[in-house]
Amino acid sequence: MEGKVLTFYLCDRLFGIDITMVKEINRNIKYTPVPRSRDYIVGLFNMRGQVVTLFDIGKRLEYEEGCNKNRPTCITLKPKTPDADLVGFLIDRPGDVLEVGDHECEPLPANISAVEAKFLKEVIKKDTELIMLIDTEEIFQHEL
Repeated sequence: MEGKVLTFYLCDRLFGIDITMVKEINRNIKYTPVPRSRDYIVGLFNMRGQVVTLFDIGKRLEYEEGCNKNRPTCITLKPKTPDADLVGFLIDRPGDVLEVGDHECEPLPANISAVEAKFLKEVIKKDTELIMLIDTEEIFQHEL
């Protein structure tokens, strides 16, 4: 991946997402839970008249239960088509926007879980940090 990446923290881990996928970052959101939905669907919230399905990607990645439960910050993604549903996901806190070159990208390490291997694209090495790049095509496939 070459280009800009928005980094964010989730469950004490550093992740990244292609900046071209990001519509906006929303803070202090209020959402409505969806009864009998998948456990990784947190709920729905209204963003200026548009309904956004809110994911907990910590649960989607099967991280420990209850890591930083109070996350009123959400990254909302751009819709793929004008009539597509909007999706967003809870984060602990946003990071920075970083320029990434192909030489900084590496395949996923062999010691990650099968779930992480399914939902992550690659690892980006920046100085002393490793950033796990989210595969948005995989992680946001869902059924309400």
